[in-house]
Parts: sequence; C-alpha cells; structure tokens
Amino acid sequence: MTQNKKNFTSEIDWAFLLFIIGATYVKLYVKVAAIILYSAYVIYNRYNKPSANGFGKFYFIMPVIGTIGSFLHHSFEADGYWFAYVMSVLNWVMAGGIIYLLSSTVQTLQQKKIYATIKAFFFINAIFSLGELGKMIIDSGQLMPYWYWEPTEYYGGSTGDHIKGITGHISVTNATINAIAALYFTYKKEMKWAALTLLILLLCTSNVTLILLMVMFIAMLILVKDKQVKVHTLYALLMIGVVYPFLSLNNIKYVEHVYNRETVDSTKVEAEKQSYSLASKREKEYFDYGTEVSATQKFELDKGSKYRMKKNDTSLISYKDDLKYMKQLGLLKSKNNTNLLMEPGDLKNTIEHWYGTQYSKTPLSYNNSLVKLYTFKQTLFYLTTSKKNLLFGAGIANFSSKQAIKATGLGLQGSYPVQYVYVSNDFLAYHLYSLLYVFSMPISEHSIINMPNSIYNQVGGEYGLAGILAFLLLYIGYILKHYKKLKAALYLTPLFMMFLGFEYWFETLSLTVIFELLILMDIYNKQDEPA
Repeated sequence: MTQNKKNFTSEIDWAFLLFIIGATYVKLYVKVAAIILYSAYVIYNRYNKPSANGFGKFYFIMPVIGTIGSFLHHSFEADGYWFAYVMSVLNWVMAGGIIYLLSSTVQTLQQKKIYATIKAFFFINAIFSLGELGKMIIDSGQLMPYWYWEPTEYYGGSTGDHIKGITGHISVTNATINAIAALYFTYKKEMKWAALTLLILLLCTSNVTLILLMVMFIAMLILVKDKQVKVHTLYALLMIGVVYPFLSLNNIKYVEHVYNRETVDSTKVEAEKQSYSLASKREKEYFDYGTEVSATQKFELDKGSKYRMKKNDTSLISYKDDLKYMKQLGLLKSKNNTNLLMEPGDLKNTIEHWYGTQYSKTPLSYNNSLVKLYTFKQTLFYLTTSKKNLLFGAGIANFSSKQAIKATGLGLQGSYPVQYVYVSNDFLAYHLYSLLYVFSMPISEHSIINMPNSIYNQVGGEYGLAGILAFLLLYIGYILKHYKKLKAALYLTPLFMMFLGFEYWFETLSLTVIFELLILMDIYNKQDEPA
C-alpha cells in the first residue's frame, strides 16, 4: 500500500476528498450539502450500488427504536419536542447516507486512490491545526503558548483545546481522528504520516486520547508479528515520550492528580464521607452505601436517590421558560472569563433553584470519582426504574445526547432557535444536573473524563436494551462478521470502542466517518498487508 512520494498527489480523488471534509465538518448544512452533492456525483459516475451493511442497518433502525421510546414517554405531546425529534432523526439518516456513500466509493475506486485521499485529508487537517497554533502564538506573543499562563487560562494547559483542525469541532475530535490515523499509518509502515498525525494529536494535549492510543501501541508491540511494524510502533512511543512532556507538563500533572484521586485508599474515602456534616439521619443513610434502612426510608431515598435529582417542590418553576430567559438574556454567560462557557456561581444558584437542594448537598458534592463514571451509574439506574425504560429508553433527545443538550438552548452544542427550546424530565433529573455541575467546577475539571457525553450513555439511556442490542448485533456484529479480513482494523476497533465513551460520536459524524472508512478499507482490501 506504500506509495511513492512523487505520485501521491496524482492519486487523490478530489471529489471524495471534498466529501470527507464536508461530511466531517461541524456545521449541519455543510454535511447535508456534502451528502447531496457527492450522491449526485456517485450516481452520475455510476459507482457500484452496495447492499446495506451492518453500519447502515444500525443507523436506520435506531430512529425507529427511539421513536417507540418517545411514544411510550408521551414526548410528542410536549411543546417544542417535534423540532428536536426531527433534527435527531435527520442526523441518523445522514449517518446512514454517509456510510452508503463510503461503501459505494470503497467498492468502486482503487484502494491506492482512496489511500492517497485519506493522506490528503490528514495533510490538510495538519495545515489547519498548525495554522490555529500559529494564530495563538501571534495573539499571545508567546513562542510556546503551552507554557504561558494568564488569568483566563486560555493558554497554558488549555492551549490544545483550541486546536480544532479542519472539522471545526472540539479539539478532542481532532485528537481522536488523528489517534486513529496515527495507529493506522503505523500499522501500514508509513512512519512519516504516522508522525504527522501523532504530532497533531500531541498538540491537542488530550490526555485520555493519548493514554488509550499508547495502550493500543503496546498491544501492537506484543501482538503484531511484522518486525518493521514493531519498530515503527517503538518510534511512535518514543515520539510521545519526548514531545508531550515538552509541550505540556501541566497536563501530565493533571493526569497524576486524577490518578491519585481515583486510587485513594478506601480508608481515606470513608473518612471523607464521615467528615461531612449531614442535616439528618436520612441524609446520612442516603450516602452511606452499607447502611440498612427501612422499607419506608427506601421509598424516600428512591425519590431523591444519589443518581436521580428531584425537581424543586417548594416553588413553581417552568424549566423551559427558565432556559428561554437564560438564552435570550445571557444569564449564565461568564462575565469575567471568556474561556468559560458559563458562570460557575450562577450555575450553582441555578442548580439550587431547580432542584431545591443546597449545591453542597447535591449528590456530586459527595462524589469521589470521575463524574463520567457517575453518569454511567445514572444511566444504569434509570434503566432499572421501569420496564419501558429498560426496553426502549427515554426516547430520542430525552436523556443523554448532543441533541438533548442542544435543545436546552444553553449554547453548549451550538445555537438553537429559542422558540423550540425543550428539556425532558428525564434529562433534567439525570444528565443535565451532572452537566451543569461539571461546568460549575473549576475550568481544569471541564474535561471529557467528566462530561456525560458518551455513546454508551446515549444508546443505553435513550434507546434502552433494544438500542444496545442493535449496536452490538448490527454495528459491532458487522465488524466481527468480517473478523478474518481485518488487519489494521483489529487494533483500530478496540481504540474506537474506548473513544465511544467520551463523546456523542454518532451525532458529531466525524470520528465515525473516518473509522468506518478505514474498516471498509480492510474489509474490501485484496492486497497483502502486515500480519
């Protein structure tokens, strides 16, 4: 698969390149335009018409499952829900359209042309990423913004957060697609391309992404038989070891801080729990996991469990109206720090107002682990509360998704028309609380390891057991069905599965586009690759 440097650009399929760029770009209208235009191109040039694969079947069955869940929860009776519903369904349909076009292209074009096009995509992405770094160097007046600290914390350890690349999405998106590419090019023995994508990943300073990639590199050292691949993998690990500490010592310290927090001994955790001054015996039993309580107390605890928030029952609140006022008047916008999405103090007051509980006595105030782990427990707890929740989840945009967050109008996932602002009771009681709590914490905690964003939360919480089975049988099942054909994909897939825990990737349509393309490349590749 290795190509001569001189003829690499001559092999690029420019129409396909533009499609990939458009399909992965953050703006919805760009994605729609890319799908429509490339569909016309594919039809005009009479590309192969592939049969529906597992990826496509998954994308088209999910909105059906979600619709059932929405009907069971009477969501269509709620004002504003229809708009959120249509936007979510459109997203699933677009994902299905993209995988169809990818399949058609892979089965029509020569592999070398697709491979060259993939290289071109990551080259352009690198140019965009380095351009963003260059702008920060000029704006900050610092040759190394990663070492520069100023009161808003825009630079320093947060510098990598602004390296978004050609997708225009968050830096984590840039980091993950480059992590996938770095592993892929390393396996293909294309060290220069692996180094380029690895450099962009390092510039993004995404700790979790980097750690997971290193885990897969170590797995490759152990499992791959090809000696040249092993040597290139060692080069990649060496590059990480040299460049990353140079870029961001603060991020390494943060990883150490998180590790120490997560591995603190049980004696210390218990001591911290006991140190809290709880207002009553009921509150003490609420957080003491080992205490036996009566049947009456269990009923009371369930209504205000440590995973589900109760709405404020001491005052009349229209949560949707509150959200509209916040959007129109900018009530939660940070007044002193442009690097903050929302003002922490105002968020704390909002949490107390909405849930009728002192901020310091809400469940996450007693949480000693990562907030993301807490959100996984919330999802599991929600599924066990009723049969309809277990089978079909809360329904589309009702529990944990990019659309659920976007529909609040808070601006955390882009702009949203104020007249269609919507929030479900289930989202309000579970992951919206967790999300607001994270943003009320210091800016250093606004990390993907704390956000509820996760495919597993979305599929489980909004689509229930039916959605989980669809994901396992269709999406993962399609990959396993072609297990014997997989080469690089054997290592890409576990890495991708870990990445699914950190963002709503089926809605961002960026990482999934690149991953699915590389999977299809393996499945339909007829050339010899390293074993």
